[in-house]
Amino acid sequence: MATWITVTPRLEQGLRIANQIDSSKFRLLINRICQTLQSDAKARTFSEEEEEKLLVSLVLNKDELACLLDALILFYKQAACNIIKVQSMESTLKDTFKTDDDKVQIYLNAWIAYGKGIIDNFRQISIFPVQVKDIDWCLNIQAASSTIKKDVRPTALMQLNLTREEQSKLTVEFDKQKLIDLYQNLEKIQSQLDALK
Repeated sequence: MATWITVTPRLEQGLRIANQIDSSKFRLLINRICQTLQSDAKARTFSEEEEEKLLVSLVLNKDELACLLDALILFYKQAACNIIKVQSMESTLKDTFKTDDDKVQIYLNAWIAYGKGIIDNFRQISIFPVQVKDIDWCLNIQAASSTIKKDVRPTALMQLNLTREEQSKLTVEFDKQKLIDLYQNLEKIQSQLDALK
């Protein structure tokens, strides 16, 4: 049993469908999927028009095509997330999924050609849905109040511009001590990142 891939009934069904496809058409299909994963993992591999043509070309119904595409994309995504070696992929395809030898070679050739690019693309994708795009800040100093004449209280306002589907902003206010604490924590994070290099 392969430890790098989560075997589900839908994945098994999709790879069984893949086993039935003509090898020359399968090679083109795999290469297109890998090229898409290499350039933009979130992009749709085929347009609706192209999927209609695939239905005819591969002699599949819509459910079978969806299952096939989902399985192939999941297979390469999990291979990329686990940075799988060619030998491990080969043994998984042969032993776990009982894939034909000619299809195994197609999977492996695509992984050899596109694997590094797919892995590099996945490294660029954050696992966090919300990210800080930009930071705006200002420093406010309250010089006096109605009760205390010489009360100087500096506060920093930081506005974090966040990205996800829509833009949003988060404003945070710090006094001097909280700003020092934030700075020290960022220094700790930086030193830990430097230690990983």
